[in-house]
Amino acid sequence: MLRARLAVTLEDALARHLAAEIESELAAMAQLVTESANAPRSNDIYARRARASIVYDLYGGAERIFERIAAKLGDGVPNAANWDQQLLSDMTRDIDGVRPAVIDDDLRDRLKEYRLIRFISLAITANDKRGLHRFEERLPKMVDDLQTQVRAFTAWLLGN
Repeated sequence: MLRARLAVTLEDALARHLAAEIESELAAMAQLVTESANAPRSNDIYARRARASIVYDLYGGAERIFERIAAKLGDGVPNAANWDQQLLSDMTRDIDGVRPAVIDDDLRDRLKEYRLIRFISLAITANDKRGLHRFEERLPKMVDDLQTQVRAFTAWLLGN
């Protein structure tokens, strides 16, 4: 066992740690997709607010993944006023000699719309039945695409 631990380089250990953090976040997001699918579709304010909260949490999961990648394999999390928009754009860039792009431009553009949920009060989102439904309707495909692209990145990270 000790010999096996010594054979792992610090770089490999850090890559494995980052991959495990990412996978944990993806698992939490998958659970949220299930919660979203099973959430009551009634139009009462409590059900709408709960569903809006799930959408908000899902985008937050994606953002946490990107923050971890930026902190460990990039220039860090941007600190500009539009840091979250910059972070999304950074994830589409291949950083020569450091890492490949994490997501493609299409997924970035879809995530940008979900990013805006942070600026929209949950109360407004919860009261806007059509807007909330639009977010919910596209959520499973967006999360599936995110998982596929991020897992391709972690495969690269682990040398697979």
